[in-house]
Amino acid sequence: MGEGHLDIDALSALSSQIGRERWRALSDSAQVVANYLAAHPRVEAVRYPGLKTDPDFPRAANELVGGFGPRVAYLAAGEWRLWEADERDPRDQVMELEALLAG
Repeated sequence: MGEGHLDIDALSALSSQIGRERWRALSDSAQVVANYLAAHPRVEAVRYPGLKTDPDFPRAANELVGGFGPRVAYLAAGEWRLWEADERDPRDQVMELEALLAG
């Protein structure tokens, strides 16, 4: 994953595949995860189109409807990783990431 880039066109296509309600729920969870990762001391960078600091934010805000999607890319220990939010409580997802980052 080059520089953690998330493809806005692919996210738009995904949104139509999974439905509006599920898209919103997954986007909400991903937003929580992205904000957590952005503040984590072991995370060097975060790419999520829902973060205002993300270079894709202006385009994503105009093109993605009902949220910014479930995918969050983050750089930790010099390696880009992709997190995909799911239906679990966002706090549980954050705790899982915390365990991954601690190890």
